[in-house]
Amino acid sequence: MSLSIEDILVQCGENYKLNLVAGHEGCTGLVEWVHLVEDFKVIQFLWPNDLAMTLGMGFQEEDDLLNCIKKLASRHCSGLIINTGKYVNEIPQHIIDYCNENQFPLILMPWEIHVTTVIRDISVRCMYAQKEDQLVGQRLIEAFKDPDVIDAYRNDFMTSFDVEGKFQVLMIQVENTEDMTPIQLQRLASRIRYYFDRIDAMYQMFWYNTYLVLVVNNMPEDELHEITKRMYRKAMVKLENNPLHIGIGTQVKDIRNIITSAKRAKAALKYGLIFEKDIYAFKDMKQYQILFMVEDTLLLDEFYHEKLKNILEYDLKHNTELEKTLYYYIKHNGSIQKIAESLFAHRNTINYRIAKIKEILDSDLTQQEELFQYSLAFYIKKMRK
Repeated sequence: MSLSIEDILVQCGENYKLNLVAGHEGCTGLVEWVHLVEDFKVIQFLWPNDLAMTLGMGFQEEDDLLNCIKKLASRHCSGLIINTGKYVNEIPQHIIDYCNENQFPLILMPWEIHVTTVIRDISVRCMYAQKEDQLVGQRLIEAFKDPDVIDAYRNDFMTSFDVEGKFQVLMIQVENTEDMTPIQLQRLASRIRYYFDRIDAMYQMFWYNTYLVLVVNNMPEDELHEITKRMYRKAMVKLENNPLHIGIGTQVKDIRNIITSAKRAKAALKYGLIFEKDIYAFKDMKQYQILFMVEDTLLLDEFYHEKLKNILEYDLKHNTELEKTLYYYIKHNGSIQKIAESLFAHRNTINYRIAKIKEILDSDLTQQEELFQYSLAFYIKKMRK
């Protein structure tokens, strides 16, 4: 139940005569708190998604007001409400143009409306929205730990989600957060939430173990993928010391299946870390989908060593490359020429190695079922490296 600029305009706009004059495209941005700002020094203490209000006492000069807005935008604030009529009367066109270009909401409010009344009202709405978000976030964490509780919390989820709708989970791993305090983690989450730009859907973001989790409700898959890529590009520039790695789960129907999407998002994240893909979707993992969903990793290791044990021992004892040769034999469907090119070896050398492999494995390497098992062993090696 996050609060946005758009929500404030709908819920309070008429009562407080709020007039949005610029930055319309940024109105879906979140508002987590509201502050009165009358000098530049205060701005450095604002968080992402904070809404600023001003009487304009400290920004009566034209350049001062523009610089104020630029600093607020650089702090990733939600927007600015100006109490006009005494210190600020008209907004120059170049300021309106800047706000429009940067999707920074600029709202005017007549002097007859008391700033303290509006701040109190919006603060209460922020607290209520945050309380709802914290409750739903905590319920989701509990559901991730114990999926059996999802049905028990269904009514709680209904305050923030269409529980019978479609759900998709993102798992985000942020580097260098080990020594961060809870306040620092909260600030980091606010920045990443801001970088997601406009999520035109119901969603929740929360920390779960070492992951920042995003749960999105009723958003098309391709749209979520696009805004995730845009967010990542911003984060690469803004969060140089905290690189992101993102796994995207599949879309599922009904909130009771959300754990499936979460597990698949985690699998996609692990896949990306291994194969050096900073953003990866579970749906693109092909045959690795099954392997990465196996929780018994010891079983995978045992399968790999069982199938290739004799080859591995021979290579170790004789300092040969039979395992690598077998890999390319399967990859190139037995083509001696292509194997030789891949290994930079003579055809006669490859023929000798393959004969030795067949001898060690006691196989002519023609049965598809057997070749599939060796192929599967090599897939396991890649994912377990």
